[in-house]
Amino acid sequence: MDLPETALAESTQTLTIMQTEHPIPEPRQSSLAVCICTFMRPDGLQRLLAGLDLQTFSGVRQPRVHIIVVDNSATGSAAATCEAHPSRWPLQYLHEPRPGISHARNRALAAVASDTDFIAMIDDDEVPAPDWLDQLLSAQARSNADIVVGPATPIFPPQTPQWIAGSSIFMKPENWASLRELDPDPPAATCNVLVRAGLLGPSGLSFDPALALSGGEDKLLFQSLKLSGCRFAWAAAARVDEWIPVERANFTYMWRESFRRGSVKYFVKRRLKSRSLLGTVRIGLRLLLKSLVLIAWYLARLLVSLGQKSRAWVPHALGVADNLGTIAGVLHIPNRHYRPKDAAC
Repeated sequence: MDLPETALAESTQTLTIMQTEHPIPEPRQSSLAVCICTFMRPDGLQRLLAGLDLQTFSGVRQPRVHIIVVDNSATGSAAATCEAHPSRWPLQYLHEPRPGISHARNRALAAVASDTDFIAMIDDDEVPAPDWLDQLLSAQARSNADIVVGPATPIFPPQTPQWIAGSSIFMKPENWASLRELDPDPPAATCNVLVRAGLLGPSGLSFDPALALSGGEDKLLFQSLKLSGCRFAWAAAARVDEWIPVERANFTYMWRESFRRGSVKYFVKRRLKSRSLLGTVRIGLRLLLKSLVLIAWYLARLLVSLGQKSRAWVPHALGVADNLGTIAGVLHIPNRHYRPKDAAC
């Protein structure tokens, strides 16, 4: 039955009054800290800060952004870069003179305000896409994940040979092409990640200082979070570009990096899976045996591929380096990848 015009008008007026008295609340503005560790890269840090200034938001409401830069150089050389940059967001500069990436990362976590919702991490040799933060936060909203991971794509110097530019060792993560959107099991690293703030810092986990000079501290932390039941999600569109300098675009660096990655496997597995001395011994013996078998396999593949015109031998050589690093880790041979160049030991 149709309502009389007067009744309809009164009904509409009542609804309008109710909407005025009880307005639908807007989504709460989240807060986000962007943590950056830097070491003697003024040009890279400038590019990164400029890229953060260009962030746009369409998928989520623009958050309150706070940038934290931790300088891990002995002299605090990044202070001038931060002071000279007219940042769009509040920018906090901190100096952590203790050498080692774990110390710098933990200093950044300690500076995150207690009311922060999310922590984003990115490296000082990277530049984010304009919608980087928007894509990370959108993926988090769609998945309700605790950790959201995005890809880091290498940008090489001109005239870099294709066998170097095409190597998966520069892709982070290396298996990114096989991941589907919101995949719940992506490898995570500090080069491109969003983390629920309460999981890290004083009230959560931190980066292990034992890995400060070798790296692998992020692998241990994120695998610990995964084992604790935290939810992960892959955000393919949350892109950052990593600038590869000339001194890294060569086989020597690729070998050293493969060796370094292998050298932390034993430490990480022992921390995550061993509950006794016997368990530690078993992990070590298993890794030693597996690495020796794989070295023999990679060497055989390498010899077969030497006659080919292309550099088909390179992945096999890097496989040898990875497993030699694993053996070195089991034997407690130190790998100080992040040691300052002027350090005595």
